[in-house]
Amino acid sequence: MPKILITFVMAIGMILTPIYSLSMSRQMFYGYKLFNAPSSYFFYSGPRELFVSISIFLPVIGIGIYPDFVLSLSGEKVETILYNYFYR
Repeated sequence: MPKILITFVMAIGMILTPIYSLSMSRQMFYGYKLFNAPSSYFFYSGPRELFVSISIFLPVIGIGIYPDFVLSLSGEKVETILYNYFYR
């Protein structure tokens, strides 16, 4: 039963985290927006906002698709730390 409860809480966290971070990003770039205000389009942004958005989201998407590239950079160091910790 505790495993099911922990899994349920983690699933809720995994759902709420992107919602919170995307709304926070929207407020950082566009400010607070009321729901009944007229909608704005993404391409009304200036070149600076587009550059920042692309430079943030492309690495996130790339790491999501191919995480082995980033994980391989730290593999040997993690193995050394684990070896030193467990086999002193």
